[in-house]
Amino acid sequence: MDEKFERELTLKDLVRVFYRGRWVIISCFSIIMFLTVYYTFTVTPEYEAASKVIVQEESARGMDIFDIGGFIQQETMINNQVEILKSRTLAETVIKQLQDSELANQLEILRTGKYAEDPKSMIAGFKNTIKNVLGLMSSEDEYTIDDKVEELMQQRLSITPIRNTDMIEIKVTAVTPEEAAFIANNLTSAYQEKNRSMSQEEVRQVKEFLEEQLTTIQTQLAKSENALKDFMQTKKVVALSHETEELIKKLAEFEGFYHEALTSLNSFKERLAYINEQLGKNRQHFDIESISADAYFEELKKSMATLQSQRSAYMANLINRGVYNENDAELKKFDDQISGLTEKLKTELAKLASQDIVNPVAMNEQLFISKVEVEANIQALKPKVASLKKIVDEYTVKLESLPQKSLQLARLQRAAKVDEKIYLMMKEKFQESRITEVGQLGDVRIIDPAKPPKDPVRPKKALNLILGMVVGLGLGVGITFLLEAMDNSIRTSEDVERLGVSILGSIPVINENETYNKIKVEPSGVKSGTADDVKRMASRLITHFAPKSPISEAYRTFRTNIQYAKIDKKLQTMLVTSPGPGEGKSTSAVNLAITMAQMGSRVVLIDADLRRPVVHSIFNTDRRVGLTNVLIGRAKLEETIVQTEIHNLSIITCGTLPPNPSELLGSAAMDAFIEELKTKFDIILFDTPPVIAVTDAAVLGSKVDGVILVVKSGQTDREACFRANALLQNVKTLVLGSLLNGVNIESLYGSYYYYYHYYYYGKDNTKKRKKKTAKPESQTA
Repeated sequence: MDEKFERELTLKDLVRVFYRGRWVIISCFSIIMFLTVYYTFTVTPEYEAASKVIVQEESARGMDIFDIGGFIQQETMINNQVEILKSRTLAETVIKQLQDSELANQLEILRTGKYAEDPKSMIAGFKNTIKNVLGLMSSEDEYTIDDKVEELMQQRLSITPIRNTDMIEIKVTAVTPEEAAFIANNLTSAYQEKNRSMSQEEVRQVKEFLEEQLTTIQTQLAKSENALKDFMQTKKVVALSHETEELIKKLAEFEGFYHEALTSLNSFKERLAYINEQLGKNRQHFDIESISADAYFEELKKSMATLQSQRSAYMANLINRGVYNENDAELKKFDDQISGLTEKLKTELAKLASQDIVNPVAMNEQLFISKVEVEANIQALKPKVASLKKIVDEYTVKLESLPQKSLQLARLQRAAKVDEKIYLMMKEKFQESRITEVGQLGDVRIIDPAKPPKDPVRPKKALNLILGMVVGLGLGVGITFLLEAMDNSIRTSEDVERLGVSILGSIPVINENETYNKIKVEPSGVKSGTADDVKRMASRLITHFAPKSPISEAYRTFRTNIQYAKIDKKLQTMLVTSPGPGEGKSTSAVNLAITMAQMGSRVVLIDADLRRPVVHSIFNTDRRVGLTNVLIGRAKLEETIVQTEIHNLSIITCGTLPPNPSELLGSAAMDAFIEELKTKFDIILFDTPPVIAVTDAAVLGSKVDGVILVVKSGQTDREACFRANALLQNVKTLVLGSLLNGVNIESLYGSYYYYYHYYYYGKDNTKKRKKKTAKPESQTA
């Protein structure tokens, strides 16, 4: 049975579906387009300003450590910078700058949700405005700086690395061009300043250490000079011997070198402490001491210590001979060898560290390079400090062998000279660290600052309108097809034929007002003044009151098709039924009877619906004496026949409603009743109840020459029609065919049958011929 309901969708079917659902499609399209247009032209426009920066880490240029074993990629560094740009710290800085700027008056929101001057502002947002409109604003709903920061970070800021480059694009959206450019430029500047500050932090740590040591040594120098002066005045000692002076001079020279190396070592240790602290914050710390217990590494350190010891001894020899020159060729040779070993130390430390780190890609490249470099310098300075300390100790022993009085003066002079050298050396290194700090410009360079955009980026009017059209049409078509898929009712004669039931005719929807306007014969038997009753009677008896209407012609076509349904068999008794109630079977039976009477045949219409009879109400007659009275022998046939005002048409009402209609209609009395009617009338029509609801039609159908099944377009379910036909076939009735009732011509665009039928008949033939000439190709298919 399900196979009978399947339909092959053709182009003509698609046209019909679209035509039937045209109002759904138009409505959806209109609503979506209205909302789209309203939103597009009323929403506050948004402007986008963009700036570009390039990030190049200076420390990575001279030492390509991170290519070792594919340790760290450049992409990681760029991603780190992107996260810094997205950080809350930068966002808060920019928002505070925005509040302190000239734009503040335009962007400040009052607690009521209104704006000081210009309502177009990113900081405004929609939250307070909506709450203000709804009257929900309270003292706790103030738009705080945290809200502004969150809005900037989550909604207005876009950070995008440019592929295959070291550049980053910063985009900011706002509702004024000036605001967008202001935020983008200030965010870029704040980022650059933060990067510069981070690059200076390591040097600043060393500078602060040197500054602290400089203050200490300055105080110590003053004390040693005052002590020397007091001793010389008290003891009346003017000078030491020439040998002692030379000894003190050499000792002071060596102590100067020693303290210089020691200060450098301590400076590098301060830098290392800062680097370890930063790595510890990021949980990226690794211990060089524990990973450097390697034979090759130990051999490098021994070689470094040997070279430093030899250099110190050679330098001591030059000083003793009084020919020391820092540009000495041999010293330069030692320095070059030490530098070479230091570079090897850096490389070896990098290899060992890369093997020890669990996730090298997550490691901060700048901190890694700094740590390796600092650790290598520390390893190079340790043997230098040790060798210089050894020489200083040797000269100190010589100094201690002097007489007591000379020893005290020598110590004081030594302390003063050493402190002076250390002070001068500290001061020089402090100035160097200051210069180095100022020279740290960071790794960020601004390539393109943001400019106020001329045109908004949102809303995209053309795109919105196109999307609105597509969505509107798509939604309308989708709903139309959904309704079509859910609709299992019969709509066209083709639907009926697919169920295996032949079609005898199609009746358009009867419009009471149009029918009333076409009345040629005034209805009788209706009280004056009841216009609604007149219209109702005219619509039901349309073939009588409007015989030239298209609907009347459709009934005549229906009559003709019945006459030729069975040429080899005389059709004198016929039954009209339907699958369910409300499908127009009684009206169809009445008009069929009228058209047959108009043909000259003697026609009688019997109301065999013994449950809900309606024929008597159509003809406005009494039903108390009728069919049932004859069947039970309480009335004669002649007493029940009512002649209507229509020539050749008589009716027999149902009579008294019985408790057992099916048994009465299937009785022998019914057979005798039909035979007697055959002698008096040419055509006998029975109006019966719906065939699925009760068995009356099936019982009576076996006694007549043919059965007509009335189905209503848009109401009768396909399965119900199929079931009704099957029930009639089961009792061996002859189903002549079906009548499709209540066809909406306008909803059946593309159906050739309804087109020709509807436009052929009517009063304005010229207009109809024009319509027929201009019909679309889909109707001629």
